[in-house]
Amino acid sequence: MSDDRITAPPPNRRRTYRGECLVARRAERRSKLLDAALECFGTAGYHATSVRGICQAAGLTERYFYESFEHSEALLEALYVKLSDDLETRILSAVEGASPDPVAMSHAALDVYYRHCEDERVARVTHFEILGVSPAIDHCYRTCTGRFAQLIARVMHAIAPAAQRPPQQMELVSAGMVGAVVQITMHWVLSGYRASRSEVVESAQLLFSAVVGHWQRSPNTGT
Repeated sequence: MSDDRITAPPPNRRRTYRGECLVARRAERRSKLLDAALECFGTAGYHATSVRGICQAAGLTERYFYESFEHSEALLEALYVKLSDDLETRILSAVEGASPDPVAMSHAALDVYYRHCEDERVARVTHFEILGVSPAIDHCYRTCTGRFAQLIARVMHAIAPAAQRPPQQMELVSAGMVGAVVQITMHWVLSGYRASRSEVVESAQLLFSAVVGHWQRSPNTGT
């Protein structure tokens, strides 16, 4: 006579399975908190948002907030880094997929950037709410904008590889381009997105074209 009873999995398999479930569920809760932070910080603002408000928006108890984050500042930092990483990945993908033409490549990069910021919550977190929170958050902001300057340098080198510049000049010009792109974004947001994204992209592209055009006319001179 056969025994049709269901037997429990071996202890080792059970622990692994439960461990994987716990890790996945914790990651899911963390993702919900990040989504809630984007909504709350990007609408009400960081300083007007409490841990309780984040948890209510995420549909979680405060216990689960502290499972992933020490405090709301840590959540803001994690959200900012996530948004910055996502943007960097998308810009690189767009440039690699564009035709090997300076206008097409710079347009692809800028269109991704401003499409990213077309979500006002994203723009407010990455350009407004992140500023002046604490020395630690300021350091995070400087680190990410420094990475963005390096990304711009890579994009500009891809656009005009023959116009390689001295490292110091490339660093300073890239930092200046970051400032220009950021200020255009802030003006766009504060104006209530009065200009279309295509108008914003074309305006920012004028700056890239001016720099790249100058470098192509006077390659490798540092002038």
